[in-house]
Amino acid sequence: MTPRRVMLLVVGVALATGAAGWAVGAQITSPADAAAAHQPPPASLITVAVAKQALASKITAQGTVSYTGAIPVTLTGTVGGAATQLVTRAPSVGATVGPGERLLEVSGRPVFLLPGSVPMYRTLTDGMKGDDVKQLQQALTTLGFGHLSGGTFDVATQIQVKRWYEHAGYEPQAEDNKVTVPSGEILFLPTLPVRVDTVTTRAGATASGPIGTVTNSTVNIQSTLPSADAQFVRAGMKATLTLPDGTTMAAKVDAIGKDAAPPPTDQPVQPSGQQQQPQQQQSTSDAVPMRLVAQDPAALAAYANKAAKIDIEVGKTNGDVLVVPVAAVATSQDGATRVQVQRKDGRLQDVPVRLGLTANGLVEVSGTGLAEGDRVVVGSK
Repeated sequence: MTPRRVMLLVVGVALATGAAGWAVGAQITSPADAAAAHQPPPASLITVAVAKQALASKITAQGTVSYTGAIPVTLTGTVGGAATQLVTRAPSVGATVGPGERLLEVSGRPVFLLPGSVPMYRTLTDGMKGDDVKQLQQALTTLGFGHLSGGTFDVATQIQVKRWYEHAGYEPQAEDNKVTVPSGEILFLPTLPVRVDTVTTRAGATASGPIGTVTNSTVNIQSTLPSADAQFVRAGMKATLTLPDGTTMAAKVDAIGKDAAPPPTDQPVQPSGQQQQPQQQQSTSDAVPMRLVAQDPAALAAYANKAAKIDIEVGKTNGDVLVVPVAAVATSQDGATRVQVQRKDGRLQDVPVRLGLTANGLVEVSGTGLAEGDRVVVGSK
């Protein structure tokens, strides 16, 4: 082998050995390099621009459109003098019946409604005295039939009873030429007018026992709020109702708390006999009753017994203010609040702020060193 070939062979072996060594070295990683390769990438900050806008805080609840204070009505007294007591005109569901108006007719005789709390427990005849007579006199006076008082069913009272009956299209009952009022012909209710809610009788049926229920005549929205929300709600606050078909209506809070609790629904009212007292029920819930009234009750009446979404405006800012996400605000142990601002050069700066209204995840802020468009830190990723 010539010297030249020997030299080429040596160079080739050296190159092959070097390449193999480089390949093996490329597969070997030091412990420090391996640890560095498994480190998570440095965290990056999540920032949001400070905005300037108006804020309105609201509380949302669910309610029911209803006529409250359902009272069962039962006939037990005598209506007229007929031996057979048959309903000749039944009440009409949805009808509104006011003071001095007829609720139904039995054997051609009326059953009137009058305001009062003393039940009509007896037939009134000449010379009778008592609170029931005084109550009748007050009701007739309010209706414009004389100026009666004294609590005695005297001639003056009988004259006005006759005028009232004739005005309604009936003749009063009489005994020995003296006007009488049968116990079943007047039903005293604490509040009038009322709305006929249900009817369980019909024309031709025997006039005895339950005939249906009445409620107050004003449609409203009954709801409840958790006590944590109720503390921010006051009577008179504006609200918006959203009904099942998407219709919205203006409303306002009529009452909150015990004044908004619906009247009991288990108190039968009878033309004769005593009213039964409702049983008190204990509630362990922290739900606070709330009642709202619509700006247009007539339109709301079409949604009776339907659900309604309620949005109550409990506060709003005076025009546009600086706002940031609630998550951007930090509170120190001494109660001071601040936000962290990322300046354009990347520098982070803590800026003390005062907080205002909170709504929809945003909070009103004010403080020196904070302006619209500044980037505040809300987290990292």
